[in-house]
Amino acid sequence: MPPFDARHDRRTSRRISMGCKARIKSLNTGETHYGECTDLSVDGLALRSSFVPQHKERLRVIVLAPSVGGMPGQPLEAEVEVRRCNEIERGRLYEIGTRIIVRHR
Repeated sequence: MPPFDARHDRRTSRRISMGCKARIKSLNTGETHYGECTDLSVDGLALRSSFVPQHKERLRVIVLAPSVGGMPGQPLEAEVEVRRCNEIERGRLYEIGTRIIVRHR
């Protein structure tokens, strides 16, 4: 088996663009932040927020799914681990790449 290549492997699963509101709770500090889930895959999700987490920090995320056919969508609730954080707007907006650890129902 070839060695793990983070740059290659992080994009191997199919991603779905989201644009849904998200609540982000740090499991380290207990602080709650708000943002947007920009995309979702089987094993991870990307968030945009003013919050800057630490690498490998664990977060509890609730993503509010859009309505479908007039019915409210079921929210996605998961515990995730931060894999990367990139500045999008200087000092204001960051993109947080995460790996899903546990999905909650």
